[in-house]
Amino acid sequence: MKSNLVLSLLAILTLSGCETYRITGYQPSPATTAAIVTSRLTPVAVIPFTASKPGLASITCRAAGPVTVAPHFAGYIENAFIIELRKAGAYDPSSPIKISGKLEEIDFSTTFTTTTWMLSLTVSNAGRQSFTIKSTQQFEGSFFAPVACSMARDYFVPAVQQLLREVLLDPRFKQMTKPTHELLTQVFKPALN
Repeated sequence: MKSNLVLSLLAILTLSGCETYRITGYQPSPATTAAIVTSRLTPVAVIPFTASKPGLASITCRAAGPVTVAPHFAGYIENAFIIELRKAGAYDPSSPIKISGKLEEIDFSTTFTTTTWMLSLTVSNAGRQSFTIKSTQQFEGSFFAPVACSMARDYFVPAVQQLLREVLLDPRFKQMTKPTHELLTQVFKPALN
């Protein structure tokens, strides 16, 4: 009797470890779209994002299985970045202002009470100016691994929305997207007075 119970528990643990938690497609944030439109960003082009861990496409979640994304986390965030800009009319693939990003950090933790996504993204304009945003988002958690890992998957999109809102609405981003002639005018204006 006892051995049947142990075998049953082992079977449940083994089967529950086979789940893959696939992250769904990105949806732009209406609040971010409105804020970008209001800020009147100059349309920019986006060049491929890189990552401190190139090609990272999954993170193991407890013993329940991996949380995965296609093609990889840096590519997903690059695509989300373009979606946010395009939705607000601030994306132009032929723009001379080229923005790149480097995913410095991506991880999550799940506890009995919280799910936390930690994201860090450095953005730059052709290497002339750059800044880094570190974003940590906490959400509801769960005691049960399959539920907690489903939550980690489901909370990834809101965590990326928050990261991109912080990047796109940062005054440094607006500064780095100004056309070159505007920057020259700002630099030489005090000398002309």
